[in-house]
Amino acid sequence: MNIQIDTVIKRTRAYWFVDGFTEMAAGGLFILLAGILLFGRNASQPSFPSWFLSVTGKIAVVKIFGILTAVLLLWWLKDHFTYPRTGFVRGNRVTATQVLILIRNVILFLLLPIFGLLAASLFIASADSVLSSMPIWFPVGLGLLWAVLLLLAGEWMGLRRFRLIGITILLTGIVIGIYQLAIGLPTFQVNPQQRILPPYVLESVNRTLASLSFLVLISGVILLISGLVTFLRYRKENPTPYAEDV
Repeated sequence: MNIQIDTVIKRTRAYWFVDGFTEMAAGGLFILLAGILLFGRNASQPSFPSWFLSVTGKIAVVKIFGILTAVLLLWWLKDHFTYPRTGFVRGNRVTATQVLILIRNVILFLLLPIFGLLAASLFIASADSVLSSMPIWFPVGLGLLWAVLLLLAGEWMGLRRFRLIGITILLTGIVIGIYQLAIGLPTFQVNPQQRILPPYVLESVNRTLASLSFLVLISGVILLISGLVTFLRYRKENPTPYAEDV
């Protein structure tokens, strides 16, 4: 009896992901962010501050408006496609406060692992070691953190595909890290009198951004494919809108 109740609770939690729309929206947002990183990742010495502000500004704008658009689109799709096929009562409209809370949570989900990795690395090794090896440990660590979050979410909602997505993203991060190790790391040379960023720091930053870009891109493709497969299966199992017996 307790097992049946637990199963029902997990299915209720997973209802937002039953049709695959949420995963497709997240995958599309990830791909868009990866595109910004890939096309704007070449940092140069004279323009580094303006380049950094430009890239971070674009990412912030895309996150805010992308998440807002995705929420409104998902709500419309739920109302017109999902709810009629499962007999659910139409949900209440999303309030501005709920949208802002969701945007905040998604941004924290994307940024906290990055800042956490950077903070932890500074306590573990010296700054030079952290910077030189960043193209390796950054994608591996970020892939690991995302994998853990997806595995926990899959367990909480009873979605086995989330576990598979998490493992796949982790393996992607590991492969990217191995590739960066295979091509060699930047050689750091300490020069206390140098007031500008040396070339090897810029090389490490550019390669780290490349690693991050490909991890985000591949993760987005994985989410997009997972959402599409889930949607096709859902449409096959629920071909027509639900109708109550009179």
